[in-house]
Amino acid sequence: MSISEDKYRRLRQELIGGIFALIVVFLLGTLWYHLIEGWSWLDSAYMTISTLATVGFGEINPLGERGRLFTMVLIVMGVITIGYIVNRLTEALIQGYFQEGLKQRQEKRLIDRLSEHYIICGLGRTGRQVAIEFYAENIPFVVIDTDPPNGLPLTDTVKVPVVKELVD
Repeated sequence: MSISEDKYRRLRQELIGGIFALIVVFLLGTLWYHLIEGWSWLDSAYMTISTLATVGFGEINPLGERGRLFTMVLIVMGVITIGYIVNRLTEALIQGYFQEGLKQRQEKRLIDRLSEHYIICGLGRTGRQVAIEFYAENIPFVVIDTDPPNGLPLTDTVKVPVVKELVD
């Protein structure tokens, strides 16, 4: 697994974790308003959503001190959770992880479809020449390299699947 795949998986797990945390905060708020404040499920969910979205419509029903303290904690938890999700999404967009993930899935599908193909180990001078000849002859192949060169004309124009293997 390459470093970019590791980063992509880590970011994906962080996004899923953030969404899960937001769901937990929503459920916590809804349960509090329903069980402690005695509101209906709909009023509880509505209050939680308007609080988490920081819309500020006001309280549906009057709150005591305990309810207001909880609402303040709910606002802080919601802002932190949503901020975390926005942070992870921003990093993903800036770093191009979504495009990288799409590229990796396309390459994996291409490799999975290959059968009776050649595997070129290393894309140095000889490996590159072999790849060019295979491509010219329409021979199916995949390249495995520990450090595939960036901007290599072969992989940019020919769309050859290059598997980057990490050596421990």
